[in-house]
Amino acid sequence: EMPIMDGSSEVFIDAIEQVGISNLGVKRRYIRVTKPVRIEIKAGQAQQSKQQGAGYGAVFVIFLLTLMLGGQSAGMMAEEKGNKVIEILVAAIHIESIFMGKLVGLFAIAMTFIAFWGALLGIGFAALPITVQSVLADATPAIGLPWFFTLGTIYFTMSFMLLGAIFLGMGALASSMREVQMMSLPITALQVGMFALANAAASAPGTEIATFAEIFPFSSPFAMAARGATDAALLPHFAAILWQALWVGLVIYGAARLFKRGVLKSGGRLFSRRKVAATNG
Repeated sequence: EMPIMDGSSEVFIDAIEQVGISNLGVKRRYIRVTKPVRIEIKAGQAQQSKQQGAGYGAVFVIFLLTLMLGGQSAGMMAEEKGNKVIEILVAAIHIESIFMGKLVGLFAIAMTFIAFWGALLGIGFAALPITVQSVLADATPAIGLPWFFTLGTIYFTMSFMLLGAIFLGMGALASSMREVQMMSLPITALQVGMFALANAAASAPGTEIATFAEIFPFSSPFAMAARGATDAALLPHFAAILWQALWVGLVIYGAARLFKRGVLKSGGRLFSRRKVAATNG
């Protein structure tokens, strides 16, 4: 695109003047506009574009919050493993229950963080000019704002639990914070990949890539949040939440089995609590 009317075309003009102008001897062809030309965007298309924008926003917010808050569990687990606290807990409680309890506690902390900054953002939104507020509020999701925010919160919960369970298992296997940092890289790369996949789904709702993103468990929370912006159906969301909850349980179970085999050196069954008690006693 050539620069125009802002002074930035000066370099182009200078270059043309240095080269000079020559007559090509070819008849010129003109495009003559004989009637008014109008470009219109249909109301439905404009609304769909705004809804897709809301979907992009949901994907980005869930991804950012999950990435910021979901990785705390790895360092905590590595620290507890280093000072033998986790072995003492295993003597009294099933490891799956410990993992779930830690995830719930970390999620409560994350929601406190979100509530605080969300309140500040709400105050900032109220201070915006009315015209800006009306533009932002005009991007109403197809599913409606109440359902959109409710489902968005649920999908953030599922995404946080999935990522947190992975980080818990990783922290249980790591012996130092350096190992935690090294092992975090592929998990972060996975999250970025899921973010890209969900963005592709948000830009092409109803396509095969959108369906794949909605089914794949680690991208499903992002993609389904984006779907709520363009699709008013509620039933797929209920099915997706059950699917994601199943995978949360499977990831927690898998992380617990890795911990048992890698740290407690047990076989197929959880190692004997008596053995733990005897070791500590």
